[in-house]
Amino acid sequence: MLSDSRRTFFGLSPWLMVGLSVVLGAAVFGLSLRSTQQERVYLQQNLNNRADAIVWALETGARMSMSGGRDNRLQTLVEQTAHQPGVIFLMMTDDNGNILADSDASRVGQQLPADQRPSPQQPNTWRRHIKLNDGRQVFQVWQRFNPLRGRGMMGGGNGMMRMMRGYDDGADNALPQWVAVGIDPASFETTFAQTRRNNYLLAVLVILLGMAGFISLFWAHHYRRSQSLLRDTRAMADEVIASLPLALLTCDTRQRIISANRQAIELLQLPALWEKHPLAQVKGLDWAAIRNAMPENGRLLEQEYQLNNAGGHKIPVSISASPVRGGNGHISGTVFVLRDLTEVKQLQAQVERQARLSALGEMAAGVAHEIRNPLSSIKGLATYLGGKFSKEAPEHLAARTLSEEVDRLNRVVSELLDFARPGEFSLQPGDITPVIERAIRLVQNDAANKHLSLVFLPCGPLPEVEHNADRLAQCLLNLVINAIQATPEGGTISVAVRVANMGTKLAVSVADNGSGIDKQHLSEIFTPYFTTKPSGTGLGLAIVHQIIEKHRGEITVESEPGSGSVFTLWLPIYRSEHHEK
Repeated sequence: MLSDSRRTFFGLSPWLMVGLSVVLGAAVFGLSLRSTQQERVYLQQNLNNRADAIVWALETGARMSMSGGRDNRLQTLVEQTAHQPGVIFLMMTDDNGNILADSDASRVGQQLPADQRPSPQQPNTWRRHIKLNDGRQVFQVWQRFNPLRGRGMMGGGNGMMRMMRGYDDGADNALPQWVAVGIDPASFETTFAQTRRNNYLLAVLVILLGMAGFISLFWAHHYRRSQSLLRDTRAMADEVIASLPLALLTCDTRQRIISANRQAIELLQLPALWEKHPLAQVKGLDWAAIRNAMPENGRLLEQEYQLNNAGGHKIPVSISASPVRGGNGHISGTVFVLRDLTEVKQLQAQVERQARLSALGEMAAGVAHEIRNPLSSIKGLATYLGGKFSKEAPEHLAARTLSEEVDRLNRVVSELLDFARPGEFSLQPGDITPVIERAIRLVQNDAANKHLSLVFLPCGPLPEVEHNADRLAQCLLNLVINAIQATPEGGTISVAVRVANMGTKLAVSVADNGSGIDKQHLSEIFTPYFTTKPSGTGLGLAIVHQIIEKHRGEITVESEPGSGSVFTLWLPIYRSEHHEK
């Protein structure tokens, strides 16, 4: 099946083209036919005028010869008059068709056939075409002979009677009544044929010019339409490229940048005047190594590299490359597609972490149950033995130490069980301000004992958040207790809450001006059993992370060694319409 573009001519129907051509051809040929007919009328009129002039000259000569009185003067006059170019014959006859004078003297005295002689009932002028025996075309005119045409009845010297007597002397007393003139129309027909050919040629040229005009109009229409479609296509392509979540970079054969979308400009931190900028001078990647890693076909597929940005951070990126070929098949450049793998790596690490935690939880749950029962017996026995000795006795001190270590071990086992089997808990929408205030009240004495300033910075009425009050309070307690332990005396700990992410998240931050966390430890602080405290279990932040995930939120940390840390809980704001859906 032909496509729509092939079924139309420059975007228009071919039947419309045919219709316009037929109308134009009919109009032009109609005008040409009319012009040809007018030319024929003009040529016919010229032949008539030529015949009338010959007859008029013959009548004039007859008047002059009648006044001279010479014999055989009509025959001589006819022969002399017939010598004009284009005159085939010239003759005079009476009403009965008797030839009285003829350019061919041998025909004088003959009588014309009845079908060739004029009739007295014919008008004064009778014109027709005849064909002679030799096949020639002749334009023949019969006209009444009147040598006195245009003169007064008694004018001209001796008057009409004297001229008629002189006229009768040389013609056996017969008076010619008709003059027949035969003119060769060949020159006129040649002229007419040439004119007709010129008219038809002009008509063809006009049609061709009209067709060219139609085609030009259609081409202009098609060109404008194509330009409009091209502009729309380019705009759509630019919009698609600009909206891609990938960085797109194109360079020419000389490895100079010729195009880049917004993601590429931001990811590679290209200069303001990046067009024609050498690719090798774009910092952060070893472009020479990337070019060397490309195979002979110029295609590179999903190769991972480390991008060093201006801030000193290393960003994992995936780079793909492909040659750009022009219409002639020659390579005109290379297109690079860069994808930021930061989120992918984070998701991979999260999946690996969840897998490790799941395995660890299953093992810890079994171990914890086996340990907790003997611990109760050990603590009871230590308490009994300590009561057998005085408080100053070394044995009593040993028993008390044993009991304290059992309590610490029991606390570790409890945390391990909480982490291994957090269980499912329900979330209810509501204001979390009371939860924050309760957590602060529980640790207010601990902060006061260390002479720390613990403040809560609310921001007015807060939107509702789906949360579990007990578990969220446990998260805040762990974060504030860690802050108290990391902050020296006289320091400040602040708990703040604000609406963030354009009204989609509620951010609860716990900030301190304590010792901070080393950068190499930031990626491990939420890993179970990782701790930098001599007496820490390494499960506090892991439990916080787990609880916040159950709230469909996330936790982030910002820290500078010696300047303090800021832990932020990002909780999604409750939307009733979304919840109903």
